[in-house]
Amino acid sequence: MLPKPTEWQEFYALFKRKTGLDLSLYKANQLQRRIISMVAQQSCSSLDEFSSWLAKSPANTEWFLDRLAINVSELFRNPEKWMEMEKEILPNLLDKNTNLKIWSAGCSYGAEAHTLAMILDKKFAGNHRIIGSDIDTAALNQAKSGRFSKNDIRCIPAEYKNYLKSEGDEFVADTKLRKYLSFQKCNLLGDRFDTGFDLIMCRNVVIYFTEQAKDELYEKFFRSLKPGGILFVGSTERISRSEEIGFKTAKPFYYQKPITGDREWRNAS
Repeated sequence: MLPKPTEWQEFYALFKRKTGLDLSLYKANQLQRRIISMVAQQSCSSLDEFSSWLAKSPANTEWFLDRLAINVSELFRNPEKWMEMEKEILPNLLDKNTNLKIWSAGCSYGAEAHTLAMILDKKFAGNHRIIGSDIDTAALNQAKSGRFSKNDIRCIPAEYKNYLKSEGDEFVADTKLRKYLSFQKCNLLGDRFDTGFDLIMCRNVVIYFTEQAKDELYEKFFRSLKPGGILFVGSTERISRSEEIGFKTAKPFYYQKPITGDREWRNAS
């Protein structure tokens, strides 16, 4: 099956009307390969037939959204960046605000949100809030359970291993981390964002978006941060228009919303 451009446009339009998710903001080649694979899995002969199948039940739409997301993560992924978070970024933020408001955007099954909760609980305990969001309902349910596989824990430092308990083939996060964590559904490409965040983590998510969608998302993140707040991105990501948006580079992969500066605030308005 090789749909025509007009068939893709019609599929995108129908799906946007049904769910609010604009698939045209994803990189076309990657997205369309994945959708064609899903069409085959459901033994549909065309995009139109697949659209009809999606419309049959909310469960079918959830199935599609769950597979649309790429859930690749682990606790303390890129350990050197988390060391910087512990030693430099968090102490700097805590100098400004005693209790931090944090957003893990595109949190998948909660590995990075739980990583940060461990660091905060062990080193900087307080009334911190970590909000994890994703479009994938199944991933969010796993995040709420705090369950991880053996592969998920391979990078965890020894001093944090006591936050996990072995249960069969899985590892379960200590329930005391729940006081910091909450998880909710969010479409980064369409929903309105909360504001007043000290730290936003969005790692290895935007690589699937078009350049225009990335720019718009980073601008929205900028507006959602407090002055002095930090955006933490993935190790393969750069914000090409960071200065134009208003960010300054705090460290590689950490972008800061300045506290003062006429140029930055003109861009923020």
